[in-house]
Amino acid sequence: MNNVSYDPQPKIMSDPETRGIHIGIIPDGSRRWAKKNNIKDYNGDQSRQVVGKTLEHIFNNYLEVDEISIWALSVDNLKRSDTDKILVYDLLEKGMRDLIVHPVVQDKGVKVNLIGSNWGDIPQQVKEVAKELEEKTKDNKGRVLNLCIGYGGRQEILNAVMSSIKWLRKNPRVAKLHENAFERHLMIPRPLDVLIRTGGEKRLSGFMLYQIEYAEIFFIDTLWPEFSLGELDSILKEFNARDRRFGK
Repeated sequence: MNNVSYDPQPKIMSDPETRGIHIGIIPDGSRRWAKKNNIKDYNGDQSRQVVGKTLEHIFNNYLEVDEISIWALSVDNLKRSDTDKILVYDLLEKGMRDLIVHPVVQDKGVKVNLIGSNWGDIPQQVKEVAKELEEKTKDNKGRVLNLCIGYGGRQEILNAVMSSIKWLRKNPRVAKLHENAFERHLMIPRPLDVLIRTGGEKRLSGFMLYQIEYAEIFFIDTLWPEFSLGELDSILKEFNARDRRFGK
């Protein structure tokens, strides 16, 4: 399952003025929410439900959004205690099982990609559910959902550099690596338009470092289990009101 969805084949990069909207989400604050509410045996159900409601709301009500990337598990998260990881793995497995039968995935033809390079320590049953989810949605032609699991932005760039070097060696007539050619080797070759991070932290923590160049970033204090559809609507309303010039 290493590089579960890594595809070094060329992908067409659409014009930022004509393509749909790509939203990135860092759903932070679940453990702090459980602590705040004195929940000692938090099983992640509230967090999982918010993910489902958020995806359903976006895909049903924002036709211009055609891709969502959610950071479900970072490379650094894999360094947490075994107790924490057991909870995360259980949450991932349940969340992916939810997506397999979720009406919005079926009705909107959502293709689910599993994005990440550190899958070695992830339990076999989680890998099997991930494989089933990708297999059942691989032919969907509607929107795209990227689940970033065992993912790190720096690692993605390093992997793309190594893949680009191999490609250049096979194409010795290419004198210079154009950025469009390089982007084909990224796990997510498309730039972000919106980044939402809940939980009050105001940093990227390594999420999609290459793709975030012209993204509009929203850091909000709300802990993920308390994130509401009203807040989401307000963020997207503000995003639509911003003047995006892409450096021009």
